[in-house]
Amino acid sequence: MDYITETLETKRLILRPLSVNDATEMFNNWASDPQVTKYLTWSAHTNESTTKDRLVLRETKYKNKEILDWGIVVKETNELIGTITVVKDHPEYQTMEIGYVIGRKWWHQGYTTEAFRQIIQYLFATYPWLNRIEATHDIENPNSGKVMQKCGLQFEGILRQKGKNRRGLVDIAIYAILREDGKFQK
Repeated sequence: MDYITETLETKRLILRPLSVNDATEMFNNWASDPQVTKYLTWSAHTNESTTKDRLVLRETKYKNKEILDWGIVVKETNELIGTITVVKDHPEYQTMEIGYVIGRKWWHQGYTTEAFRQIIQYLFATYPWLNRIEATHDIENPNSGKVMQKCGLQFEGILRQKGKNRRGLVDIAIYAILREDGKFQK
């Protein structure tokens, strides 16, 4: 399936594709912070060249229409503060799974919720086959679940040792929103 990451806008944010030119901001604002990456599948980057290599791969995936992945930019400062991504895609189940990360300096300011709400609207509007958007989080990271709830996703349960991140095998909470929950049109 071909995916094109379009630039989107909210009241305070621009959501746009990333490029290699974002390496310094990405490294400084979140990718090098062990507290930010604690619950992620990848470790904090120890040097900017690691970040740059990851961005080269992303650019290839954008070009090949293989990824839906947005950098989160604060309009007021033009600062890149995180990403929001379709991390798994299951067309046979009419489902997409979302993952996100944001720099510590911007936690608890509503940016992730604002970005996620826009992505939900965009995905349901753009992909008529899509019926379900889901997200999971390590149960030791309840703030991620709060974002999901604010975006209208419903808690569906705990999956014991179903997730794997830097901490090893972990219990994850799963949340989802269906097209009919938000009365999104096909």
